[in-house]
Amino acid sequence: MRIFGGEPRRGFHFEMLTIPWAFLNGLFLGGWILRKGRKFWEEGPRD
Repeated sequence: MRIFGGEPRRGFHFEMLTIPWAFLNGLFLGGWILRKGRKFWEEGPRD
């Protein structure tokens, strides 16, 4: 990966984690929202 024509970057960079991190956050938050919705819909603490 080149940034503004400089030397190619080598090694690990945290920018590589942005997509997997967003995906995992989506899974976690989506599951949490589904659990809360099901708990409300079934009117009980079934978790």
